[in-house]
Amino acid sequence: MHALRNAPRLLFALALATALGCTSSPTEPKGGSGTPQTPKPPDPVTSFVVTVTASPGDITAGGTGSSTINVEVHRSDNGQVPADGSTVHVTTTLGGFGSTGGPNAVDLQLVNGRASATLFASATETGTATIRADYASSSGTFTGATNVRIGQAATFFVSSVDPNLGNPQGGEVVNILGGGFVAPVRVTFNGATATVRSVTPGRITVVTPSAAAAGVPVGVGQTAAVSVQVTINLNKPNELSDTIDRGFTYALGGGTQQPVVFSVSPTLGTNDGGTRITIVGDGFQQPLQVLLGRGTSANSFNGVEATVESVTPTRIVAITPAARGFGQNLSNQVVDILVKNVNTGFSSVASQLFKYGTNVQITAMTQGSGPYTGGTRVIIQGSGFDDPAAVSFLFGGVGVAQQVVSVSGTEVVIITSAAPLPTTCPVNGLISSNSVSVTNIDNGDGDTAPIGFNFIVPLPQIFSLDQGSGTTGSTLIIAGINFTGVPQVTFGDAANGSTAQVLNATGTSITLRVPNPPQGFTFNTQACTVGSTAGTQSVATPINITVRNADTACSATFRNGFLLIPPDTSCHVPAPPPPTAPSANFSSAVLNAATHTMQFLDSSTGTAPLSYSWSFGDASPASTAQNPSHAYGAAGNYTVTLTVTNAAGSSTKAVVVTVP
Repeated sequence: MHALRNAPRLLFALALATALGCTSSPTEPKGGSGTPQTPKPPDPVTSFVVTVTASPGDITAGGTGSSTINVEVHRSDNGQVPADGSTVHVTTTLGGFGSTGGPNAVDLQLVNGRASATLFASATETGTATIRADYASSSGTFTGATNVRIGQAATFFVSSVDPNLGNPQGGEVVNILGGGFVAPVRVTFNGATATVRSVTPGRITVVTPSAAAAGVPVGVGQTAAVSVQVTINLNKPNELSDTIDRGFTYALGGGTQQPVVFSVSPTLGTNDGGTRITIVGDGFQQPLQVLLGRGTSANSFNGVEATVESVTPTRIVAITPAARGFGQNLSNQVVDILVKNVNTGFSSVASQLFKYGTNVQITAMTQGSGPYTGGTRVIIQGSGFDDPAAVSFLFGGVGVAQQVVSVSGTEVVIITSAAPLPTTCPVNGLISSNSVSVTNIDNGDGDTAPIGFNFIVPLPQIFSLDQGSGTTGSTLIIAGINFTGVPQVTFGDAANGSTAQVLNATGTSITLRVPNPPQGFTFNTQACTVGSTAGTQSVATPINITVRNADTACSATFRNGFLLIPPDTSCHVPAPPPPTAPSANFSSAVLNAATHTMQFLDSSTGTAPLSYSWSFGDASPASTAQNPSHAYGAAGNYTVTLTVTNAAGSSTKAVVVTVP
């Protein structure tokens, strides 16, 4: 780069010496009358593809959530990866790398073209974090990006145990219900540790310890209620605990008749009802009731009864009721499910296992970035998709339709359309959508998720010029990357410069003719002489060159990177001042009284040269001398007239002279 920056200065010195005639060489100078030299085309530019992914794509604020950011870099032409140890610069708009409160930018070293970092959410930041990776090579800087959604941390609490009655021998599967559950967790029954099977934000599934381990032996016909304690973020600085007093009861024989719900599939259904759901669990007995609604137990449950189609000890198939009915309005809400064995009266409530609303739900989207021109293959994941479907990316509330390739119940494959370009170059070269929307065309069901997509706008870069100086009309080749369409090239100020004629343009080079200097451009000058008169001479002067991609409004400026040679390098001396008009005047004296000879002395003013014409007032011819003498034939008074003339005009003076 230093060599490129010094090249214009060296060429300037050579061009100046040639213009002043101070060099001699057997080789014809560039721009002379010899055979024109064909400029060497710029070397081909190697481009790289930068891919950024995040796992998971959703984390929780408050320092408990983290996402692994993976970066991969390879050449676009042959898939080769950069040398091990090459650096990629990774930044994020929210959160920090390495730890909570860590820096928002890190430099990672690539190994086999890959590098990774961990993004942590702070306690206060929520929203969408845009993670951008920049890989700088000798060909320029190449960019990839993705998004991570950071949600508000849920409040930690334990609400109930379901079922809350079990066999003293232990070994039964129960659910701890509440909110804000974050692994690792520990669950104890009166101090005895339960085996944790799974953890979600609202549910912990455990296997109960025995009553003996909990320190409460239960005899025949006896019961024992114990406290249930839940600890989240186990052995971490933000460890928290909550306890339900008398949350679980050991009862001899109770476990075999106590229904328990493990899962529901599908978890979504329409507000109109009619969705066939399968409830998987244990302890189910006919006859049996299934209700959807709100409540923590059978006594407090308020819901609508489903139609039960079949029952086995571990599986129930039922048809959901409509969300509206019997005074209920569960539309677009997540509901609880009550399962009750009618003959025994035992029941259990599974909290927040089913959602009323549309069938469509978007959960994730692969490939978070791609070219602004579109053409990126993206998979939208979720449920309830049905062919035909329409997909849009939303930019500030304005939807842009995407090309749908295929649709299954859980995936929609699209090819991105071109992004709407702003009137100015987007900041950091990224145009980000706010969300994605999928709509089933036949029934109008749809969903919109705040998952953004980053459209990458290539920023033009200028690397070098094939020559460092030239005159108006000469041919110049600019080498660089990310030139799109037919770029606009200006010399001078980017806003008010002279526009060059582009002869040929590719993504890595632009061939043009150097334009006339822009209005107001002043060439540098140096002192010179013509004869003995001092003057000034125009010399080659640095000028900015700006390349602007017309489609994206993004530009790059090569500052003072070209020496513009003036059309006139001759030495100019100041013009002489205009002549002043003459004013005639003279005096006289007696030179010889005996011969009547007079002497006339000119005292006229005005810019030389002056011409003179004397009339002596007798019959003698006029004189053109400046200071003539004249002999008169006799004494007397004579009218003598002097007329002086120069380029500015003439003047006459008449005086009566006495001749002795």
